[in-house]
Order: sequence, then C-alpha cells, then structure tokens
Amino acid sequence: MPDKSRIVETKRDQPNYPRLSDMAAYLNKIAPLAAAESWDNVGLIAAPRGNPTIKRVLIALDLTRDVLDECRRQKIDMLICYHPPIFKPLAKLIPAGDTPESLALELFRMGVAIYSPHTALDVADGGTNDALAAALQIRVVGSLTDVPAAERQFKLVTFVPEDAVETMAAAIFATGAGCIGKNSRYTCCSFRSPGQGTFRGDETTQPAVGNKGRMEMVPEIRWETVVGESALTAAIDALKTAHPYEEPAYDVIPLANPIAAPGMGRFGELTASVELGTFAKHAKRRLGAATVQVAGHATSAVRTCALLAGSGGRLAIDAHRSRPFDVLITGELKHHDLLAYRAASINVILLGHAASEAPVLPVLAAMIETQWPMVRPTVLKPVATTLPV
Repeated sequence: MPDKSRIVETKRDQPNYPRLSDMAAYLNKIAPLAAAESWDNVGLIAAPRGNPTIKRVLIALDLTRDVLDECRRQKIDMLICYHPPIFKPLAKLIPAGDTPESLALELFRMGVAIYSPHTALDVADGGTNDALAAALQIRVVGSLTDVPAAERQFKLVTFVPEDAVETMAAAIFATGAGCIGKNSRYTCCSFRSPGQGTFRGDETTQPAVGNKGRMEMVPEIRWETVVGESALTAAIDALKTAHPYEEPAYDVIPLANPIAAPGMGRFGELTASVELGTFAKHAKRRLGAATVQVAGHATSAVRTCALLAGSGGRLAIDAHRSRPFDVLITGELKHHDLLAYRAASINVILLGHAASEAPVLPVLAAMIETQWPMVRPTVLKPVATTLPV
C-alpha cells in the first residue's frame, strides 16, 4: 500500500505557483496601469477561461512568429509582451499572416495569457527608462515630466476591541493597504489610539460585546491606515470579515495629499564629461546594438542627458527649456522631430527602438523571480531589424 504520509508530504512540498490574477496584480503593482498613456492598450490583453496557474512565463518586446513558436515549444502559460499586440479595436477575427493581432489570436487558441505593460512600465520606478540608464551607467536625477500619483489614496478608519486589533490589521494589510513612501518601501503602516465606543442594539441584533437592547460603553481602539483605490474594496471586505462586531463602523476618507510619482523620461548624469562620439560608442557596446546614430558634433562635451526609451518625439525639447542637458538619448525620432532638435542645438543619440527598450526585459524577469522563485521567466531578446555595416 502507498505511504499516505509520504503523499501528503509530497503535496506540501509542491511550489505555490501564482494564478493569472496574482501575476496580473503583481505586474500592475510594478507598473500601475493607471499611469499609462491614455492612447495605450495596456494590461491583460488575452486570457483563458478561469484563473489558470502560471508556471511558465515568456517575456518579449513584440509578438512575432518566433515568439509564438517559442511559446509553443516551452508550453508557455503567459506571455508578457512589452508592446501590445492588439493596439486598435479589431473589426474582424480572421487570421491574416504574421501580424501581431493574428498571432495574438493563435496564442489565445493555445490558452496562453498575454499581458502588456508598455507605457505604464516606461514611467514606473525601475522601469524601461531606469533600466536603460542603468545599462548605460547613467545616474538618474529626475524625470522629464512629473505627474500626480496614478492612484487616488484613502484613509480607512475603524473602531475595534483591543484584543482583535492585530488579527484585523493583518487581514487588511494583506490586501495591499498600509503602504507608504516611494516604491511602498514602508508597509503595515497604521495609527492606533484608545477611546470609548457606545452603542445600543435592538432586539434583532447579536452584539459581540454586551447585551442587545441596552446602552453599552466599551473600550475600543481607533485604528486607521492608508489604502489605494485599487485595493479599497478588498480592504473593506477584509475589515468586515475580520472585525468581531456584527456591524463594524468604519470611515473611508478621500485624501488630497500631493504624492510625487515618476513621469515620462529621465534626466541623467554621466560620471565624467566625455565627447559625444565617445559616449555613443560606449552606448553601442553596452547595449550590444547593431548600429547607433549620432546627430550633433562628435567632439561635443556631454555630461548631462535626457533619456527616452522607444520613440522620443519632441518631449525633451520642452524639458530642455527649463532644465538644459547636453544630449538626448532615445531609440528613434521622426525626420522632422530630429530637425527640430538640431534647430534647438540639442545633440541626439539614436540607439534603435528595440535596443533602447530591451534592457528592461531581464529586469522585469528578475522582479517576477524574486516574487515567485519557482517561476523562472524566459527572456527572448529582440531580433535586430537592421544589419551592421
């Protein structure tokens, strides 16, 4: 007969893999979707029925045929695709070659979930632009644009007997409430003050303290914490479940505290002043890029820079007026945008769109593996679209 104790032990030792909802919630914590550009299509792009377990994750910049083939080969459960493969609304569900939309339909039929962080990851702390700065050995000193906090904050207040405070607090903190500071470096934050509560329950009540139909005065702790809008409903549900009272009293107070959040792009500083051409070669070597283009004087001295992974547009021109820098480092620029930078006498280094965004992929994989060590995401490096000459 099989050893039942051995069977139980085997089940206990199995890794606790995340569900799809867990993974999506964690990715939203890393790069809050509310901070993405309004025109972007971020978040969960496709998902199988139910809430499947996620064991195998692939991370890529774009959904191409090679990426789909790798998903099939590795039996991937979830593809984290930096660029959303479905960007505009679909008029027809008809496969049409190897377009990202058609490949997304194929992955959906295979039961592979697709998540895209895109511009949410660009502005996030430790996201696309910070990863690019780290790869180029540039110290980040600020954002090109500052934005308000992506999520509204609330104060959650309740009144609870002292012997029930810790149990209730743990349940509320488990929902994500009680986080303070940049990158939520402080967790389980609350304030507690003693006082007296009064109540009288009618004949239909079953009070946890005292008797129904009688005026009661009981010692209580006023307990309060902060909670983001995305976790507010879960925090209230946890409060009601863990609170010993039949009808717990609680207050939800909207906060207007100005909370700094990172914006688009980054300002950075090099460790020492170097010539523009020299730094361009350094960037090419650090990123393993096939080509790097330079617009400006190769012998210009550069020490300060602006970074915009992907397509830079003209955002850095406006930033330059209030905070001058020596060079813009970006992936690519349209012809007329490049002319605008030249007219403003701003040096530019073009790394290539994919090359400027690729450094964030292993960073994202490391974050996921730290959260769930049993999940070891595979990073698929983008295929170069240009050839070295």
